[in-house]
Amino acid sequence: MCLKVINGFERIIRMDIKAGVIEIFEEVLDTDEIRENQDLDLFENELLDSLAIIEVLLAIEDKFDLSLQPTDLERDDMSSVNKLTDFLERKL
Repeated sequence: MCLKVINGFERIIRMDIKAGVIEIFEEVLDTDEIRENQDLDLFENELLDSLAIIEVLLAIEDKFDLSLQPTDLERDDMSSVNKLTDFLERKL
C-alpha cells in the first residue's frame, strides 16, 4: 500500500513537470501544437532555435527553481516535451 502511495506521488510530480514544460514551450514558441503531440521534434519542425533555447532555460529556472547552463543539456534533451520532462525529472 505504501509503495502505491509513493508511486502515485511520483506520477503527480511528473504531471506537474510536464504541465510546466508545456506551458514554457507554448509561451516561448507561441504555439499550442506541442500540446497535441508531445513527441514532436521541435528542432526538426523549426520551432526551437538558439535564442528560444536560452528563453526556455530561463523559464525553467524561474518555474522549477533550477539553475541550468546550456551545456547541461544535450540537444536531444530539449527536442520534445516528453524528452525535456524526462531530463527535468532526473535533475529535480
